Amino acid sequence: GLEADTGSMPISNAEREYIVGGVVDDLRNDGRGRLDYRQITIDLGVVPQSSGSARVRLGIIPRETTDVIVAVKADIGTPPKDNPTHGRIQCAVELSAIADVDYMGRGGETLGVELARALERSLTGQTTGGMGSLANAVAGERGADARVSKHGPGAALDMSTLGIQKGKTCWLLQCDGVVLTSDGSVLDALSIATKCALADAKIPKVTAVAGPDADDPAELELDDDPAACTRLDVSGVPLIVTCVGVGASHHVVDATGDEEYAGRDDPSLSIAVDKRGRVRAAMSTGDGGGGLDLGRMRAMTKTARECGAQLVEAIDNYLLTAKSGVRTLADEIDEAERAEASDPADA
Repeated sequence: GLEADTGSMPISNAEREYIVGGVVDDLRNDGRGRLDYRQITIDLGVVPQSSGSARVRLGIIPRETTDVIVAVKADIGTPPKDNPTHGRIQCAVELSAIADVDYMGRGGETLGVELARALERSLTGQTTGGMGSLANAVAGERGADARVSKHGPGAALDMSTLGIQKGKTCWLLQCDGVVLTSDGSVLDALSIATKCALADAKIPKVTAVAGPDADDPAELELDDDPAACTRLDVSGVPLIVTCVGVGASHHVVDATGDEEYAGRDDPSLSIAVDKRGRVRAAMSTGDGGGGLDLGRMRAMTKTARECGAQLVEAIDNYLLTAKSGVRTLADEIDEAERAEASDPADA
């Protein structure tokens, strides 16, 4: 599964029972309810040499936080054959051995590839094979075709804005993530950081300069003057919400490492949700040997859509006014919760 190791020793059976009991009572170890997030802190512009970057931390207690950085680099590449006027986006994730010794060697490489693929699916709207069936089932679509175009309809960004020369050149957005510390919900943290880094990205103005053959421009001139750079519209970029099953009938969002370990035999589901609460991608991410039954999948989907739409709203509101520097989302999330509670029409 895509659940990162906790960075600590496996918990005992007694500790697992205590965690499960707390989830049943809707009172987790750190005082949160089942559907509450830890405090989210965002720091933009942390990698100066990149086109855009963001650092995201879940939690504020030392040794009990998930800390990730995503940097976006805009390079000149070749457009996809199916969409010759579009740009491209791809992801890579590196797990620091400092976060967990298990990340050394192939273990970290394999998990990094899985995390990167999950991020790409959420950004490109690409689901294939069984993943397409799962995504359609989660979204409640019957008989729908899986989205297979990586950069066409279904993509979270308007990839046509990244095209330069039809069939020849385009912008390639490389999103590189690093997991610094891990205490659960690594994929969700990377998803938030990726959206924020894309929002922070500045795309240089590029001009095709005609060569000897006027119909075949041979050179590209880049103008990296900040005033000439363009920004990406990330309003359509979804965020991933992972629902971790803990016990026979309950699940939590923003699970800690211990909660992920306590729910290791239960199913988990990672769902990419946009600002309207629509499912953009779905991935079964738990090891739960019993599989994911339809009833539990629907319950997790309902949770992910509701929590995801609220989280996207908070992140979008933050990005409207954010500048490079540390800022917490606590006020935005609290305000969204108060507005929801005071609106009888949504009750």
